[in-house]
Amino acid sequence: MKKRFAVSTVLMSTALVLGTTTAWAATSTGESTAKITFTTNEAPVIVDPDDRDPNNPYEPDKNGGNTPTGNTGALTLDYAPNFDFGSNELLSNKAEFKATDQKPFLQVTDRRVNRTEWEVIVKLGDFIDEGGKPSLIGSTLSIDAGTVQTLVNVSGFAAPTTGDITLTPGNAGDAQTILTSPEGTFSTWQIYWKGNGTDNDYIKLNVPINSQVQGTHTATLDWTLTDVVN
Repeated sequence: MKKRFAVSTVLMSTALVLGTTTAWAATSTGESTAKITFTTNEAPVIVDPDDRDPNNPYEPDKNGGNTPTGNTGALTLDYAPNFDFGSNELLSNKAEFKATDQKPFLQVTDRRVNRTEWEVIVKLGDFIDEGGKPSLIGSTLSIDAGTVQTLVNVSGFAAPTTGDITLTPGNAGDAQTILTSPEGTFSTWQIYWKGNGTDNDYIKLNVPINSQVQGTHTATLDWTLTDVVN
């Protein structure tokens, strides 16, 4: 009987100790943070219109294209194309000439917090001959609606729209809207005028036969991206 009593005492004492420990437990809390910063200090990547993977930057100036603008900020015009209509024989009874470019494209990137509407306007200066004088009087440049596209694996954003335009050289009032966005176009966007392997059906220069003169004639295209709300 004594041995049984001693064992019972030990068990009871252990139970009392455990009960006392539970009564003294308290809740303890703390606070910390997780942080990330996004900037628009660098120019957006120029995207290959045939690939559109931003992890594989495209260098148009090394592939027969124009030099990227290098613009930085939240809303940027990243790249605008040159158009080359090649070398053509005079007095061929031909007035319409298609661009020879196979990969011309326009690129805009919208990285803004307030994703309001924007547009791209383009105007065409005078054609100038090798002597520095205006030339190709009466000509027009037609740019048909190309394919509007964004980065691969990007979806859920409103897409800009484009349409056919015709530009008159040297007419400052003839600037045309070539790309228009609704609200919410967060991403990189392009108009792609893909060539057919020989020339480009989207880009045409019409030069009256009596205005065609020997030599090289060059005009400047001015592209302007504008936040139409702000």
